[in-house]
Amino acid sequence: MSRHPTRTLQATAASLLLLLSGCVKKSEYDALQIENQTLQTRVDQNNHLLVQSQADLSTLQVQMQQFLAVQAQLQKTQLELKQSQDEFKALKTQFDQFRTQRRSAMVGKKFPTLNLEDGKTLREAEITAVSADELSIRHADGLVKVALAKTTPDLRWEACYDPLEAMEKAQERMLAKAQELEARRVRALNKPAQAPPPATMARNAVDVLRTQLATQRQLLNAEYQELAAKNSSAMRGSEWNSSQPEVSPLLNSLSGSRAVLGLSRLQSHRSAIMSTLQQLRDLDPAAR
Repeated sequence: MSRHPTRTLQATAASLLLLLSGCVKKSEYDALQIENQTLQTRVDQNNHLLVQSQADLSTLQVQMQQFLAVQAQLQKTQLELKQSQDEFKALKTQFDQFRTQRRSAMVGKKFPTLNLEDGKTLREAEITAVSADELSIRHADGLVKVALAKTTPDLRWEACYDPLEAMEKAQERMLAKAQELEARRVRALNKPAQAPPPATMARNAVDVLRTQLATQRQLLNAEYQELAAKNSSAMRGSEWNSSQPEVSPLLNSLSGSRAVLGLSRLQSHRSAIMSTLQQLRDLDPAAR
């Protein structure tokens, strides 16, 4: 707000006071002077408040602009996040299709002899089925199912073997088998199917998890032996706990991760074991 109207008012008031001074009493004139000074003080105070308010308004306008800029950036980031999520979903779908095609292409593959990592040798072997965790193989002596983790590095690579996926698949299979056995038992007794008591369910779950844990530790030990054979010099002197391989110092060494190519596979097995241990300890705190 401009102060020019205020100055005009002040000049007018002064002129009136001069005109009135000749025809009013001195006491009245003094009272008018005091009132004029009081009004002038109030005008100055109001002008000061106005200037302060204008400054505050300018500050708020700047803050509002900053807020709008942050809001626009947030919206942009949210859009980029959604695009990234969509791209990841599309890539995962493509990978799942690629993995399915790779596994389908393995069916019918033949080997005069197939040497497995557990020491077994299959003659005239032919792959008949491939899943996330095992191969079905027809050979000279019959049919057999072999865990992918116990086949060969080449077959695991062809099947896009993933320890976490294999663990989930094996767990699903074990649970389905336990449910099937329970259903058979009920039918054999000619009794209507009933849900087992909570204590029985808990024991069954503990047994399944213990079996799963033992299998995972065997897989981790097998992977370690394979990696140690390929990197004997880099892993010389490393401490390995075969009974509880997941606590081996090698798996917690960042420098070891850089020095030994392929150590990340062991760490993936370790993560799967720790997950199973946590589930087992939730049911049985004394589990190791």
